[in-house]
Amino acid sequence: MDTPSYEAVQSETTQTLERLVSVIPDPKKVVREPEQPPYQCDDPLLTSRNRGAFYTGHWIIYIADDVDVRALLATLPARLGDEWEERNLGIDVSFANLDLLEKDLHVSVSVQEAHIDGRVALEMIAISRCGTLPATPAP
Repeated sequence: MDTPSYEAVQSETTQTLERLVSVIPDPKKVVREPEQPPYQCDDPLLTSRNRGAFYTGHWIIYIADDVDVRALLATLPARLGDEWEERNLGIDVSFANLDLLEKDLHVSVSVQEAHIDGRVALEMIAISRCGTLPATPAP
């Protein structure tokens, strides 16, 4: 299987986040956090030895203050459908959290409860599969 371009995995990750946001009930306000530079897939701290880099999307979704976030997160896997899989990372946290994998595009997404400036929100962090960065022209 050929490694997709970084641009392709960035687009896939954005599409994945958009799909996830689409199943969150209104009212909601989506804030896309600033883009991060590509992170190398062969970093010694990672278990992967793939070439290229992965894209990280970080979005904040402000929701109504009276939403039961744990209950909302519990409904997301069924709302998203069969191309999504709930993942158990084995990490216990004191806040509502859901880890998902979009199986067709291989995008991992963490959705967690957040309280930002007194508002209830969902913080979504999505990580793509590895993509090939464009070649840097020689000087």
